[in-house]
Amino acid sequence: MYNAYSFVESAWEAIIPFGWYAVASIVVLLYLHPYIKKTYNSWRQKRDEFEYSAKYHKDSDMLQQRQAAIEAARLRMQAQYMQDAEKARQREQERIEKKRQALKELTEGTDVGKKLGYADGNDSASGSKSSSKSLKSEYNPLMGETSRGYRAPKRSCCGKGGCG
Repeated sequence: MYNAYSFVESAWEAIIPFGWYAVASIVVLLYLHPYIKKTYNSWRQKRDEFEYSAKYHKDSDMLQQRQAAIEAARLRMQAQYMQDAEKARQREQERIEKKRQALKELTEGTDVGKKLGYADGNDSASGSKSSSKSLKSEYNPLMGETSRGYRAPKRSCCGKGGCG
């Protein structure tokens, strides 16, 4: 009966003299694998193209049938795409209409669009405001004291402003 230890030992003794060669060949194969794969794929593609052209060169009717089938498939795909696009367009319009209806229902009973402090939504509560005071009522604290915005200081050639 064979001892498992003796089998492993005999296999190891056979590998030892050629071990570094095996490791080196594995490293070289791993390094060259992308190039080998690319070369094989290009050879395979050329062979397939040659077989294809030889097959359809013999029977031109088969080529015409295949081309017609490809064109019919393209037309079916285009028709399906157009139907899907139309359905998507309708769904989008329905979604927009639902959103519009929901907003309309939400704003029907409320005071949306009216200024705070006014009951009827007009700018003047009692009609006694003049047009000169209307600018004061439009004051926005985030805009600052004037609505003109930032004005940069004048520059001069001297540091404090007055030259000569």
